[in-house]
Amino acid sequence: MPGVLDREGVELRVLRELVQLRGKRVLELGAGDGRLTFGYAREAASVLAVDPDPETVAAAREALPRRLARTVELRVARAEELDEPPAAFDLAFFSWSL
Repeated sequence: MPGVLDREGVELRVLRELVQLRGKRVLELGAGDGRLTFGYAREAASVLAVDPDPETVAAAREALPRRLARTVELRVARAEELDEPPAAFDLAFFSWSL
């Protein structure tokens, strides 16, 4: 998994405690190399993971597990550049993006 910073899985555990991900259409802003994305995406219906840094998105694309290829779309973009209407997502979040 790319850049493992949360070896104990605290971020994913807290995310799952706070939000029901199963079947949700998720927008993740500041997805970076996909570290968090790949941890929760198997539960979601779909994930649009965006980040403005082309290098980190390229790293995420290289690391994208094959089983998530139909669920996760990785895109180089800033939040304000997205054309999708808010109703296209059930949930939006960002982590480590400030």
